Amino acid sequence: MAWAAAASLLLFISVGWPDATQTVVRSFAGFAALAPARAQTPESPAQLEWLGWQFFRLTSPRGKIILFNPSLNDPRALFRNQESPVSLNDITAANLILAADGHADDQGMTVDIAKKTGAMVVTTFELATWMVGQGVDTQKILRGEPGGRFEVDGIKIQLVNSVHGSGAPPLPGQAAAVYGGPALGFIVTLENGVKVYHAGSSALTQDMQMYGRLYKPHVALLPIASGMFPDEAALAAEFLRTDNPNLHSVFPQHHVSFLPPGNLFVKEVQARRALAGKVHAFNPKPGDAFLITATGTTPR
Repeated sequence: MAWAAAASLLLFISVGWPDATQTVVRSFAGFAALAPARAQTPESPAQLEWLGWQFFRLTSPRGKIILFNPSLNDPRALFRNQESPVSLNDITAANLILAADGHADDQGMTVDIAKKTGAMVVTTFELATWMVGQGVDTQKILRGEPGGRFEVDGIKIQLVNSVHGSGAPPLPGQAAAVYGGPALGFIVTLENGVKVYHAGSSALTQDMQMYGRLYKPHVALLPIASGMFPDEAALAAEFLRTDNPNLHSVFPQHHVSFLPPGNLFVKEVQARRALAGKVHAFNPKPGDAFLITATGTTPR
C-alpha cells in the first residue's frame, strides 16, 4: 500500500509540476542505490582540501568526492585561480559539485567538470538552466533555492541563503549577463553525520546564528576578503556557535594565501571569548589537506 501511495503521489507531481518529478525520482533512486560500505562512527574521518580561492574538495568517509565552487588554475577558465594546484586535466573524478552562484570565480569550472566526470550538480534553478544551455546534462542537475534539501547517495545537502549576487556570463550569441538566481550557501551532512558549511561569498548576516542553532555544523568555510572581512568572519563563526557545541573548526576562503587576511582571520577568531579554546581557526596553503571528524580537525 505504501508503494502504491508513493506511485500515486509521483503521478500527481509529474502532471502538476514536471520539473519536480526529476528530483523525486532521483531521491527514490538515491535511497535504492545506497548500500553500506563499511561500519561508520562519528569518528570516521573525511578529508578536506583547500585548493585556492573558494574551492574546497571534500572526500566523504565512503569516498564520495564533493567539490565546492571549483575555480581552477586553468587557462580555459573565465576566472583563473592561479594559486590552485589543480587544473581541469587534474580533475578525474567527482560525485557532487556545489555551485553557489553564477559569478565566474564562484561557480568556477562547474560546467566543464560536470561534462567531464558526469558529477551531479546542485545549484539554483536559474543557474541550472544556464548550465544546461552550456551543455550540462539536464538529468545531472538538481535545481533548488535557499531552503531546499537534497540527498544523493547518502550525502545530504541543505541549501541556505547567501547575501551576494549571482549574475552569470552571457550565453553564446547573447550580449547580456544572465541572472543566476539567489546566491547559495551549502550545509553538507556526510554519511557519518559530520556537517560542513560553505558560506559561498556571503556577507555577514544573523541568518548564520540560525544555521548554528538549527543545523549545527562541525566545520565552517567562511569568506574573508569579499563578502566578509576577517573581523566579520570571526563574528560569523561566533553566530554559528550559537546553541551549537559541534562547531570546532573554521577555515577562510575567497582570499589568496600570500595576503594578510588569512592570518588576521585566525587572530580575530582567537580574540573572541566565545570561541577561544573551543573553535580552531586554520589558515591553510593551497593544496593542504585535513582529516575532519565530529570532534576535531587534523592536518594531514
